[in-house]
Amino acid sequence: MNFKNYFLFYFFLFSLFLSSCINVDFYNSYDYIDSTSIIQSLESVDISSITDGDTFKIYSGNTNISVRIIGIDTPETHEGSKPIGEYGNEATKYLEEFVSKFDIYIKKMGYDNYGRILAYVFGKTDDGRYIFYESSILREGLARPLIYFDNDDSYLTPKIVEAYNFAFEHKVGIFSKWYTAPVLTSSNNYQSYIGKIVFLKGTIQSVGHSNSEYYLNSSWFTIKIRDPEYHYFFNNYNLNSLIGKSVKFYGELWEDNNKPMILLRSPNEIVIN
Repeated sequence: MNFKNYFLFYFFLFSLFLSSCINVDFYNSYDYIDSTSIIQSLESVDISSITDGDTFKIYSGNTNISVRIIGIDTPETHEGSKPIGEYGNEATKYLEEFVSKFDIYIKKMGYDNYGRILAYVFGKTDDGRYIFYESSILREGLARPLIYFDNDDSYLTPKIVEAYNFAFEHKVGIFSKWYTAPVLTSSNNYQSYIGKIVFLKGTIQSVGHSNSEYYLNSSWFTIKIRDPEYHYFFNNYNLNSLIGKSVKFYGELWEDNNKPMILLRSPNEIVIN
């Protein structure tokens, strides 16, 4: 074999190796549970339709009842109180595939103001094991944490935290844009980025807290952090230490009081310049 053929042969092998490293199948990263107390509390359900990545309907007698999956928030696929977001369709597809592969069980945690069942969701495999849906979709980077103190769980909530950190570390899904997301440095034309994943960059002027949220204010944008995410992710992070510093914040861009706003979920999404 001449030099050219040697080169082509080894280049082919290297290409195969490189592609195998890049195209990691994170669908195999299901998060299984082994808590007997949780397993014993689960209820089997029959799903009638999928709304999006965090909502579906189940058969209940002659009616369909909506179930809001708790612990997560997937990007919106329809315009409403929140804008249509990136990876919303992928999150919906993930749930569709999940319910097609497994028997679905839920752990009911009450009802919301819309009459929807609030529940943790699990898929039962053929060998009798249970997969925690929330942490599994988070590990794909197709959801963000949305924790509430009145229905958090000492076993499940840490799994949600670990899964979101996993997605960041592996730069999958919403974090796959970490190196390419636009960096906005002023309010000029920010409306064209609503619902998109961006960095907001500016100097933090003040930090406040009200209505169970922290507020980080610059001259032209606001960053919010809900108390539950601060408690579980930030580990008493000193937000006041950001005052006077130039900082970039990563996330889905919303609008609040005619200003750009990001609802921050983790200190991983903070970059101090």
